[in-house]
Amino acid sequence: ISVAHDVLKKVETLKGRLIPADVSVSITRHYGETAAEKSNELLYHMGLAVISVMILIWLTLGWRESGIVGVAIPSTLALTLLVFYLEGFTLNRITLFALIFSIGILVDDAIVVVENIVRHTRMGHGDHPIEGHAIRAVDEVGNPTILATLTVVAAILPMAFVGGLMGPYMRPIPVGATAAMLFSLVVAFIVTPWAAIRLLKHGH
Repeated sequence: ISVAHDVLKKVETLKGRLIPADVSVSITRHYGETAAEKSNELLYHMGLAVISVMILIWLTLGWRESGIVGVAIPSTLALTLLVFYLEGFTLNRITLFALIFSIGILVDDAIVVVENIVRHTRMGHGDHPIEGHAIRAVDEVGNPTILATLTVVAAILPMAFVGGLMGPYMRPIPVGATAAMLFSLVVAFIVTPWAAIRLLKHGH
């Protein structure tokens, strides 16, 4: 929007010098406004997806567990946005779709770890502190979670090297999904146990 107004101002300053004084410029189509509306709509749906996932976890595990997942998702998305920034991707419909697409797969690692921590905590094992339950729970599901994450990455990442016209256009989707999966694995092993210890300690 600001670019269009800047062009109009520039034309006004050039009248009578480089261009005739009777030249007039009017904006017939403004794709910036529609792009902004679509981006805002995608952001709304992305927020809705995050809230829906948290509600689902709240109904199945509990509100504390939902809070843990609520910490993991924004952390992973923030790191994914950092990758977009370093890669030079702008926020547009493709990159926002990549983020929405990633939510469905990045939350798996956090849910697996949280659910196992909750299971170990509820089983008890004497008077062991919750830190011990978290360590055992993460160790128990560590290898399968790593394998499942790398399998998804191996299936999605090759799409980033497709050539032709559509290759560079769709590249943010595999790049974003791959980054989200790898970061979700890191968050699931570091942030999720930390949040579980902090939030589940009171309930335990």
